[in-house]
Formats: sequence, C-alpha cells, structure tokens
Amino acid sequence: MKNLLIEPPAISEFGNQRIMGGFGSNKSDFAWPPLDLMTISGCLEKYDFETEIEDFNNTKRTFEDVRQMIIEKKPKMIVFSTSSTSIYHDLKIADVAKQISKDILTVAIGVHVMGLKDEILEYNKNLDVAVYSEPEWVILNLVKNNYQPENVLGLCYRQNSLIKENQPQPNIEDIEKFGFPSHDKIPIEIYHDPITRRRPLALVMAQRGCIGQCTFCCQPSFWGKLRQRSIPHVIKELKWVEQLGYKEVFWNDSRLTANLQWSHKLMDAIIDNKINLTWSCTDHSTSGIGQDQELLKKMKKAGCHSIRMGLESANPQILKNIRKGTTPERVRQTTKMIKKAGLDVLLFTIFGLPGETKETIKETIDFVKSLNVDFATFGIAQPYPGTPFYKYLEENNYLKTKDWSKYDPTKAPVYEYPNLSSQEILDAHYKALRNFYLRPSYIFKRILKIRSFYDITNNIKHFIEFIQRYGQKTSNNYRNCSK
Repeated sequence: MKNLLIEPPAISEFGNQRIMGGFGSNKSDFAWPPLDLMTISGCLEKYDFETEIEDFNNTKRTFEDVRQMIIEKKPKMIVFSTSSTSIYHDLKIADVAKQISKDILTVAIGVHVMGLKDEILEYNKNLDVAVYSEPEWVILNLVKNNYQPENVLGLCYRQNSLIKENQPQPNIEDIEKFGFPSHDKIPIEIYHDPITRRRPLALVMAQRGCIGQCTFCCQPSFWGKLRQRSIPHVIKELKWVEQLGYKEVFWNDSRLTANLQWSHKLMDAIIDNKINLTWSCTDHSTSGIGQDQELLKKMKKAGCHSIRMGLESANPQILKNIRKGTTPERVRQTTKMIKKAGLDVLLFTIFGLPGETKETIKETIDFVKSLNVDFATFGIAQPYPGTPFYKYLEENNYLKTKDWSKYDPTKAPVYEYPNLSSQEILDAHYKALRNFYLRPSYIFKRILKIRSFYDITNNIKHFIEFIQRYGQKTSNNYRNCSK
C-alpha cells in the first residue's frame, strides 16, 4: 500500500467536521463520509494508483489505532484532512507516521492549510507537504512525480531546513477528470445525520465552487467559480451509489439549483432512470428553488425531502455586509414555495457576523420563529483564515486569539465587538436553540410528521441529545461539554 488517506480521530464526543471547509465539533450524533479524501482516492484510482481510506473520526478510533494501521499498511505517503478547530490535533498524524518511519511522506489538506500553509509547516516539523490548491490534481501529480514535491504545482513543502512554495495549481475546469469519489472504500453503514430519512448516507457533489461571494464562506475564497458535471456523469455515480447499498444522498453542492436549465435536466434524468434514493440538498433563495415551483415539484418526485437554505441574519444591513445576495423577504417567499411543494426546510442562521448587535440577534430569532421551517441552526460565525470575514476581524482588532483549538462553534467565539461580547453571542446561540426547538407547537408538529419507525427512533434519539446539551445546562457549562 503506497497511498493511505486518513480522516483523523475526533476531538469531540460526536466527531468533527473537516469536509470541504467544515468547521468545528459536531453538536449531535452526526457522521458524514470523508468526501475530500474520497475524491482524492477516486482521482488516484482513475489513473491506476492504489489507495486506501481510513475514517478514524466517525469510527471513533484513536491515535493508537492510527499507529497500528500505519505499521500494518506500510504506506509510502499519508494524506490527512484537517480543520481549524482540530489542526493541532490532526497534525499528530504526521508525528505518528514519522515515529514509525522517517521515509513516509506526510501530506496535509484542508481549508485551514490552504489559508496558512507556511504557518502549518513551521508549527510541525514532521509535516512534509501542505496542499494549498484543489487537492485532487496536486496529489495526483505528486504521485506521478514519484512523491517528489519539487515542480508540483499547488503545494508548499519542506526541503532540509527551508520551506518552499511552488506556483499554485489552477482549478480544473472539467471536474469529471477527478472520476467518482471512492464510495466503496469506506464503512458505508455508519453514515447519517439528524435530518436523513434513511440510512446509510452518501455525499455527492455535482458541482464545485459557488456563484456567491459571501464574505464568511470558504467556497468563493478557495474553490472559485462554479463548475458543473454533465448530467450523464452524475447519473452514473448515483446508480453506482445505489448499487453499493446507500439509501440516502446529501448533495454537498453550495447551490444545487444555481443553473435552472441544468437543474431541470438533472431532476428529469433522476426520475427517468428511476433512481431510488431519498435526498436533501443545500441551496439559496435566489437560485432555482426561489424561482420555479415546477422545479420544486420535480425535486420532490426525484426523491428530495428537505432543502437546507442560508438566511444567516434577518437584518438587511448585515446581509449586505456579508454580500449574501438575498433579503429576509426573499427567504420568506422561498420558504413558502418549498413548503408548498411538500418539502422540509432547514434554515441556516449565524450569530456574530459584522454589524451584529443584541437587537439584530433578537430580530433574527423572531423572524425564524415566524417562518414555518422544520429545522434551524442558530450557529456562531467562525472566521476561516483567508476569508474576508477573518480579515475584517483582524484589521479591526476584534480577534482575541489565534489559538486555533478555540475556533469552534460549540464554544464562545474568538472575537467580540465593542457592543457585543463573545459570551453574549454564545448565550444567544444557546437560548435561540432552546426557544425554537422546545416550543410545544414545534414538538407537536414533529410528532405529526412521523411516518416510519426510523422517524420515531431518530426523533427520540436526537431529542434526548438536545435536552442533554441544551435543556439542563447553562451556556457556561455547555461551552465545556464538548470533549
């Protein structure tokens, strides 16, 4: 085995997010496949390079398990994913590898590495390579170059005592060149999240990049413009996913219906091919779901049950500050359209964006409660190094620390504003979740929506977890409940 791809062990009870810029500790029983590693693996396999993926995060294994795996597999190269929250922890993979053999090439990927490649190499002397461009093509070229980083675009590397940076690797326009993610190289039975209708869960991406310019998001900063796969290529992957035994799909695209014509063709193809997968997706109120009721009907017929949509804030000025490209009224109208089509809505909101005050937080909470949405997040804005939001906080001296382990949305944020403290933002997050999910009307609505035994067990399990985290703890205690 030459190429071992590792999702590092978790630092929290329910695991950690590292996928495509995922950030922080999971707040509930939640397990997504390690899509970044799967796309790298699929790309290497397409060009006849053998790989293996080990997900130590969702299988709840330890660094001792990592050690034994490396001893057993004897890899030439180890590629591991990272996040800001877990970066110090994740870099231990390089330490373990070098303790076993100095000849193992250690390679880190992830948005945090993309933003701070030099710092990461300086921090950990056992890390050989930091990939700062889209990783699939970079790592493929690294393998083709016999694992020698010289002249491979898109990476920073250590040569003796010096850190060298090669020119960036331009984004690949035709993302079908990557092949399919290696859905067959992971323990498929373990993957799920709180709003899935069936298990196991697969992650699929039909597009990469985003047409949006949100200042807090890593997509425009690191993944660039929107690139789409052809409909036949996507359908071929869905058929394979179904054959492997997956029952549910989450589309990890930033906006599944950004291209209205393409979206109609995709839904028609899923229906015509009788793909038996239920699914959910992330989208935007100004994309196809906010324009076309007929498309929403097709989505439901094609297996969609839920749409996850970003509001972020109900304050119009904050939405302008972050270049969200929508309005609260547009979100309200799109929510009505989605509900009319018989689909559930998960609304993303974030506290702590530029311009936030106690009054705007209340405005957002009240607005979300006025909508007929099925789920809401009330998260805490986290600054990715390399994004405009991070730069804004840094330039205005609002950042309190660069201890990356504290950059976690389950903790008080690492910044505060003149009229809004870090603790007040955490308290608002805590109270908003209680006020939304513990309403008798909401609980009654969830009971009425139960349609299967899976719905019963899933709702009970996540309700108990919610009460344990939010129902009986103060926000000060909650801040420390993440392991």
